[in-house]
Parts: sequence; structure tokens; C-alpha cells
Amino acid sequence: MLNKKDFNYFSTYLIGAEAEKRGIKVVRIFKSGILSQKSFLELQYKGRREVIVGQRTSETDCIAFWIQRNKELAKYFFRRAGIQVARSRVFDYRKIKEILDFCRKIKYPVVIKPLSGIQGKKVFVGLDSEAKVRRALKEFKTGLFKTVIVEKEFIGEEYRIFATRERYVAAIHRVPANVVGDGIRSIKQLIELKNKDPRRGRGHEKSLVKIKVDNIVRELLEKQKLKLSTVLEKDHLVYLRVNSNISTGGDSYDATDIVNPKIKKLAVKIIQAIPGLAFAGIDYLTKDITAEPTSRNYIIIEVNDSPMISMHHIPYVGEPRNAAGAIIDQLFPETKGY
Repeated sequence: MLNKKDFNYFSTYLIGAEAEKRGIKVVRIFKSGILSQKSFLELQYKGRREVIVGQRTSETDCIAFWIQRNKELAKYFFRRAGIQVARSRVFDYRKIKEILDFCRKIKYPVVIKPLSGIQGKKVFVGLDSEAKVRRALKEFKTGLFKTVIVEKEFIGEEYRIFATRERYVAAIHRVPANVVGDGIRSIKQLIELKNKDPRRGRGHEKSLVKIKVDNIVRELLEKQKLKLSTVLEKDHLVYLRVNSNISTGGDSYDATDIVNPKIKKLAVKIIQAIPGLAFAGIDYLTKDITAEPTSRNYIIIEVNDSPMISMHHIPYVGEPRNAAGAIIDQLFPETKGY
């Protein structure tokens, strides 16, 4: 029997637990030593063996892996399939004049982010002036990210849709890290209280992530003329980050049942648009998740072939959805319904 304490990736544990429930033998490849918490599993069933690495399986091939990592390359396949994406271009971050010329061409506000980044790291949104673009580009002087995408910003609400090449599975409305005032506690105390939620952990060990107080949080509070010591009025909501990633302390609200049926079909089309992709988390921006998708009311930001499926299993608010089940359905379709 698997124990979730043995995993630093909760999502991998959920896949293994789903397999065990169906009578599939699950073997942790490394049971001790420095690699023991790494998420490597072997699933064995009726003479067949499948390996899980994080949330990746043999159903997604290497071509799909590299396409989804390169955000601009992925956009090529989305455009080819008639799927809406933001107007964008790739630059070396040092080509400041070229970048500023492009920003003026597509008109502010713009987004600047790494070509192959993950978890919302070094993603700068709402850049509505040359000065803000210059400041954002300075952040790329350090670290591995040197090639950036500059794109026209689309204003809408962000959803994470999980789908396979066969079917739509679930949707989460992602909300940036935030606190709500009670008229008694300071913002710092509200963050500490929210972080005590047992569903919040560090990294990917749980379905939600603790809110980290850093310079990004402090600067955003300052822009709102607030401090960590500020006591908020009752029911006053304050956002602590601009990006809505769960990995930076965001909240997950299940939206599976309210998604428009045509968006559900579109989600499958998005997965099928990338050759060799078995399933993914789709970052979907829309003005209305209940409305039919049109050329004007949504864009696809990107897809992630190893999404944090735990957000669907244990959302901050709403019904749990069995994303792990959809992955096992692909690997061992004969076990459906167990």
C-alpha cells in the first residue's frame, strides 16, 4: 500500500493510488536513499509494465514533450488547428530596442516571460509602459532564462483545464494568492493563518502551496498603499501576486460543471493539436467560461504535459475530480470501471 508521505509529488501518489485501487501492482523504483522521494513508479498488470515519471507516461512521446516546453513552437500547432493564441514574438532579452518596437506595434499592455519557463517564474504581466518593460527585462540578467516571449496581453479570467486526447476531464478557476480581511488581523497574520490550512504545503507535496512572503508580495502591497502590518477591514480582499499559479500560493476553485460544452470539445482539440500529446493541463484565459468560444473571447496561454493534477483532486473550493483516473484509463483501458 502506497503512503503519500513517501512522495514529494502528491500528484504522482494520486496516480499510483488510483492504479492500486484497480488491482494494478505499483512499485516504487527507489525505496530508499537520496532518490527515494523522487516520483518514479512502475505499474505492473497482466504481464505489462508502465513507468510513471512525475506525471509523465509513455503515452506522450518525446516530440510532444519538446513542443509543449517551447511556448512559441506550441503556438504554431495551435494556430494551425485554428485555436486562438496571443500575438507574440521571441527575442533575446538583450534586444531591448527590437522588443520596445514590437511592444509599440502590438500596443500595450504586454506580457514578457521565458520561452521555456514553468510555474509562473519570471512571468511579467500588465506591462503598460516602456519603463515597465525595461525593468522586467533586467530580471533576465540572472538565471537560465535568456530567450523571452513578448506577447499582447489578453484580459480575462484564468482557468486550468485538464483533458486527454480522448475527453475533457476537469477545470479549475485559478485565483492569485490572496487574503480576506477580518477587521482584527494584519495581512501578515492572515497569511500565516491561511498557511495553516493542512492542504497547503511546499512545492508539490500537497494540493495547495503555502503563500511565500517575498519582495514580489511586498512590492504589490506597496502599490496598493498597504503593508504587511496593515489590518484589513472585514471582507476586504487583497491580492498578493499578479500571477494565478497554484505553485505561488494561488487558490483553486472547481469549475468543471460550468464550462461551456463547446469549450470541453475545444479542450480535446487542443490536446490533439500537438502530435504525440496524451494529456495536459491547459492554461485557458477567457472572458466567460460559460460562453461558447469565439475568436475574441479566449486564448490559450500554454499547455503542461506534467500538470499538477492534485489541484483537481483536492480543490480549495468545490468538488473533487479524478484526473488520475483519466491517466490510468489511457495506460490500462481494460481497468475502466473498477
